[in-house]
Amino acid sequence: MRHRAGLALVVIATLIVLTGWAVTSTQLRPGDRLGRMVLVRGTAATADQKLFDICDPIGSGGTTHRSCGRVPRVQKLFIGYGSFAPPRRINPEWAQTRWSAWLDGRRIRLANFGTSDRTLFAFPPAGGKNVTLREWRVMLLGATPGRHTLRYRSQDAKGTGDTTWSFSVATR
Repeated sequence: MRHRAGLALVVIATLIVLTGWAVTSTQLRPGDRLGRMVLVRGTAATADQKLFDICDPIGSGGTTHRSCGRVPRVQKLFIGYGSFAPPRRINPEWAQTRWSAWLDGRRIRLANFGTSDRTLFAFPPAGGKNVTLREWRVMLLGATPGRHTLRYRSQDAKGTGDTTWSFSVATR
């Protein structure tokens, strides 16, 4: 009887592994912790600080690494990134883009965070035209002091943009 019970457990475990049933992802989702920090859904409008007000957000295509200045220690740090386009073009351009992101080397499951749109008027990088900025709704609660990295990669018909920002959160 003991042998059959053990065999049954082995068969069940094998099925779980082979089918991917009950396998958890190591990608960060809303509510997940990275040390003492927590990733949640949020928007730039609800943040205490937006990372890209301190770090230059405009990518130049290809692979880029940027060092940013010191980021103040705040409760809600918005780290969502995205792209902009004229309002009539944002949907088709976004639909053709594949996004990936990592925080301190851990992959973020962006689809679970969703996006938000903002209208930017007379936006200088768009030649002074009005655009829609679509950003991933990624907020970092309780960013811990010290050095961090945030990486976003986007792939579309024009190519791949892969930018990593290094930043330090102030001790207070």
